[in-house]
Order: sequence, then structure tokens, then C-alpha cells
Amino acid sequence: MKKLGIRCLVALTLLGMAATLKPAWGQEVTASIVGTVSDQTGAPIRGAQVVATDTERGTQWNAQSNDSGAYSLLRLPIGNYGVKISATGFDTAVRPPFTLVLNQIARVDVQLKVGKVSETIEITGAAPVLQTEDAQVGTVMDSNSIENLALTTRNYIQLTLLSPGVVTTDPSTFEYGSQTTQGAINGGGRPYIN
Repeated sequence: MKKLGIRCLVALTLLGMAATLKPAWGQEVTASIVGTVSDQTGAPIRGAQVVATDTERGTQWNAQSNDSGAYSLLRLPIGNYGVKISATGFDTAVRPPFTLVLNQIARVDVQLKVGKVSETIEITGAAPVLQTEDAQVGTVMDSNSIENLALTTRNYIQLTLLSPGVVTTDPSTFEYGSQTTQGAINGGGRPYIN
């Protein structure tokens, strides 16, 4: 009888502890598109319709510019996107598809020309989309890059050295790994990130 009481007490304690834990949220796997819509004189255009289309899936994401001409499309799945911006009394502007990578904030600013509603202007030769919202530096290693790189020691941790802000005190220790005595003495080729 005493054992049953202890088991019940332990079970209730564990249940209480589990109920107080907060769920762990995964890392974001999205990106964003932000920008401003203005006319040829630089004045902001309010109420412009902004449509970002995922060229691989065909999904469309809509936004509207505010009083200062700014718009934002947040939490977009990573992929290739084309942007179409239209406003009453102005020509429609179409930005050719570009790639959004993980956690990128792409800025797409557009100046619309006064014209008929039915005309569409396709933007070509535009500057590449840059992340200008913050000063973070990052890189994405896709599977093709990893497969095509030659790793002489077969140590996948060497791939970290290809990212910005990653250094090691002694690259030659990567050949030992962290399990050997020599690797433990030299730090095992451990990378230091910023």
C-alpha cells in the first residue's frame, strides 16, 4: 500500500513538472520581403497592391502599401519569388524572380510610372536583392555544395570554416578529430564562431 502511494506521488510530481514546461519552438525557416512604393518624383504611393508569387509552388502572398509607401511580406517560406506591384493610375511593375534564403529580409523598392492601368512594365537589369535591414552575415550550405566539396579528412566540421566569422586556431588539427590524444591536446580543430 505504501509503495502504491509513493508511485502515485512520483507520478503526480512528474505530471506537474511536465505541465509547467513551455514548448520549445524550432528555428524560423522563413524569409521576408520589404520595400517602398513611390512615384517618379519619389512621393510615396498609398494603397499599392504588392503580390509576391512563389514560382515553384504557385502560392501568392499579398500586401498593401501604407501612408508612407512601405509594405512588408513577413514569414514567407524560402524559395524563388517574383514580385508584382500595381496601383490605380500607375503602370504595373513586375520584378523578375529572385531567391529568398533562410532568415533573409529582401528589400524591393519600386518607382511606378504614371500610366494606364492595363500597362505592365517589367523590370530588367535590376540590382540583386540584398539584405539591408541588419548587419548580420550568414551563409547557406545547400546539399549540392556539400557534395561537391572535397574533404580530405572526411571531417564534416571542416565545412563550418566556410561560413563568415568562423575561424580555428590550428586547421591542421582537423585531421586528428576530438577523440584522439593529439586532438584533445590541440583542441581537436574546434572552430570558433565570432
